[in-house]
Amino acid sequence: MTETIKSVWIEKLKSAKKAGLLQNDRKKIHYTFDDQTEMVEEYDAKTNLLLIRKWRQKSSSGLKTAAASDLWTFEIGQSYEARPIADNTLGMTESTTTPIFSRSDKNDCFEIRIRNLPYPIDTYQLTIDKDKREFVLRTTNKKYFKRFSIADLDRLNLPLEETNLSYSHANNTLIISYKKPKAILDLEKQVHDELKKLNMKKEGDSDCPFYILDVIYRQTKMLFQRILLTRYNPSIYFKFIRLVATSSVQIEFKDGLASITVPLPSRGESCVFQLKPFNTTVGDFIDILQKEDRGIDRASVYLSDGSRLSRNSPFELLFEEPFTLRLNETSYNVQPPTLFASNKSARDMLSDVSNSVTKLYHDLRLNQYVMYREHELEKQLEFLRESVQPLNEIHHQLATKAIRRLKWIQWSIFAAMSFQTGILFRLVWIDYSWDIMEPFTYFISYSAVFMGYCYYILRRNDMKYMNMSDYFYLKILHRLLQKKNFDLPRYNALKNEIMMVEHDLQRLKDPLDRIIGTS
Repeated sequence: MTETIKSVWIEKLKSAKKAGLLQNDRKKIHYTFDDQTEMVEEYDAKTNLLLIRKWRQKSSSGLKTAAASDLWTFEIGQSYEARPIADNTLGMTESTTTPIFSRSDKNDCFEIRIRNLPYPIDTYQLTIDKDKREFVLRTTNKKYFKRFSIADLDRLNLPLEETNLSYSHANNTLIISYKKPKAILDLEKQVHDELKKLNMKKEGDSDCPFYILDVIYRQTKMLFQRILLTRYNPSIYFKFIRLVATSSVQIEFKDGLASITVPLPSRGESCVFQLKPFNTTVGDFIDILQKEDRGIDRASVYLSDGSRLSRNSPFELLFEEPFTLRLNETSYNVQPPTLFASNKSARDMLSDVSNSVTKLYHDLRLNQYVMYREHELEKQLEFLRESVQPLNEIHHQLATKAIRRLKWIQWSIFAAMSFQTGILFRLVWIDYSWDIMEPFTYFISYSAVFMGYCYYILRRNDMKYMNMSDYFYLKILHRLLQKKNFDLPRYNALKNEIMMVEHDLQRLKDPLDRIIGTS
């Protein structure tokens, strides 16, 4: 059954009147079937990947009116032509966050892209309605619902399999993939073999078919109809002209930033990117473009002589001469503004000075000396660390012991204060009364204040918990070090020398703060 339907479709393509055009690395095929239905396919000339397939039906009256002759239904790809702009006198504009449904196939799978869907991936539910031969997409928050089908599967009446279906979500775009069955791959191979027999005309040939010229004629005609038939409204007119003008890449400088207007291939609209000219690379610019429009698979920059700029090239190189920005299969010739006024001789002189400094650096063998000095500092640091290691172990043991004693003192003071509180409680409420014990409590409180003042006179420091803890810890530690005959001056000298060598080594490795030699 499938083979029979496949043969019927192949025969239909063979019997159709065909015309081919090779333009901008794209092969454009125009079919006219017996019922006057038209189909246009666009292939990548290098990979033979189908990029666009669109249909146009004959009008019911049989006449080619302006509306009927320009109405195309896209099966694969998306129309990027500027849509008619409605009267905007009421201040109403179309939303730019409306989900956009399009299909762009790969070599091994059908791919559906739905843009402007900001929900997380666990929100989507994708099922197959086998009775209606449709894919059903819904969200758990009930914000989006869509039924769609794949025309290639319907033509061959192939069953829909759940195992071939998958989807992912990134950058507000839901990507639905369906693996191509073997019957589809065989059909595509037969179609490619048939198209190889077609005589492809190049753009500009004198015998270019009327069907291709007719497309150019209709686009020009539609442009004049929009200008002449639209009721004159300055805001509408200049908005339309602005849309036409942004079909190329434009660059201007404002507030020290480069504002680059680039037409996005997937959305069919222009987007302005603001970049710092001096702290950006060509790779950063390409990454920003691909992050904004996931439909950009390939992006590159070429100079006027045809050489390609690498991703790590400075971005300011683009402002020295005209360049070409290539997005997928579309190329844009860009004439950048002058970034700064400088004559060529001054720049050549600066280049000569830089070359002389580099040669002098090499002749003096500064690089070898830096490596030698770095090696010496590392050896010195290793020797100092080995020398201080035994002292570190003893110091660590005694410091741990001092901390234990400090905690014992803290808990002892807490126990004494608790005992004092219990004694005062009994004397005030059981044995005696508050009138009798009030003078005693006053002198106890005053004694605490007096002790704090004496501590300040002796230590010249406030009687705070952290200050007192540090004081008793150091006092206990030094007493333990003296009992062990610990060489504290030598230990401190080694630690200070290690700190100085580490600081010099860090400065030596830092290209922005490099020093040669240390004391």
